[in-house]
Amino acid sequence: MGGEPAAVWLRAHRRDLVDRALVELRAEPDYDREREDQLRWIIGHNVGLYVRMVDEPGFELDEAVAADLVASAANRAAEGSPIEALLRYYTRGTAAMWRAVAEHLGPDEQQHLMGLTDAVFRFLSSVTTLVVRGFQHEAAGTSTGERDARFAVYSALLSGTDPHHVAGRVGIPLAPRYLVLNLRLGATPDTGASGRSPRVPQWRRTNTVRRVLAEFASGDVLALLRDPVGTALLPLPPHPSTTEAADVRGLITTLSTALDAPVHAGVAIAEPDAVPAAAAVAKDVLDLVLAIERPAGAWFLDDVLVPYQLTRPGPARDLLVQRMRALDAHPDWELTLRTFLGNGYDRRLTAEALHVHPNTVDYRLGRIAEVCGIDAGDPAQRPAAFAAVHVRALDRRETD
Repeated sequence: MGGEPAAVWLRAHRRDLVDRALVELRAEPDYDREREDQLRWIIGHNVGLYVRMVDEPGFELDEAVAADLVASAANRAAEGSPIEALLRYYTRGTAAMWRAVAEHLGPDEQQHLMGLTDAVFRFLSSVTTLVVRGFQHEAAGTSTGERDARFAVYSALLSGTDPHHVAGRVGIPLAPRYLVLNLRLGATPDTGASGRSPRVPQWRRTNTVRRVLAEFASGDVLALLRDPVGTALLPLPPHPSTTEAADVRGLITTLSTALDAPVHAGVAIAEPDAVPAAAAVAKDVLDLVLAIERPAGAWFLDDVLVPYQLTRPGPARDLLVQRMRALDAHPDWELTLRTFLGNGYDRRLTAEALHVHPNTVDYRLGRIAEVCGIDAGDPAQRPAAFAAVHVRALDRRETD
């Protein structure tokens, strides 16, 4: 086009193509000028994906690539927009851009029009399939009857309020067992997309979580997700497989990859009547691993048995919290204690990690023993020091 490869020309004229589509869409009776910046971003994003289809042989538009568009469509569904309007905007805007491209082809370039037109139809077929799927999924989830029924079962399972009766009344069968996930989603890198609604990334992340969990589950997922946290109940078959725990760990890894963000999950598995207790354990496990700065991933109670038990509420924990408050004014002492415990009680490794002299490590540990009454240098007191560090971390998280 104009002596350049089509993809090069399309990228160079991206803004012009967006403007051409906007001129066309402003004639729509339901056009909302307050959304024009967001619509401009969506059109520009579509142009970028179309260029990739033209430029990259074998490029396929899938839900991961078009995640922002799917999330935007879901957002429109949640707002109550009709799906006909969504499809009309896509087809009318795409047609306007196609006409702009066709008009710029010289007489000796008309042979290229067939290939560009084919790419337009392939793009429009793929993108409308994806955005309609996202729209319908959200619309189904927000329809009053289904939403209320699912939430009723979700609430009954978590509260233990006769879930069998509630499930029977609303017509949603209970699973033999549930995978209980208490989730904490880490931050996703900011793409800095100008004009994009701030709600789009939230919808995108929520849709991604629902999609990944649904692909894993053996039935309907019951979940309440409020980015960056959420609780999900995934139906499981009656008998566990030999790889069940590994499969759950793989699920959280898959979710983290799909979100491009770290994901921590407190995990428990229970039959319907035991879901409330399992959910409480999953939450406690998540709180603990976040407080003691364990890496992202799926965390079962088995993974943190000792720190979990040491940090359970009671007079011993209260006393440890009280003693450790003396470190509020000495964060360097606390860091030294944590590093000393993490390095197998080796003062030289601790000194190297903190870039201080070993004598400084000895001094700080000695001062902690004086003000807190816990001597980490004494092998007999190391379990108490271990418990104190974990209790303090959890107490700090609970009071922040």
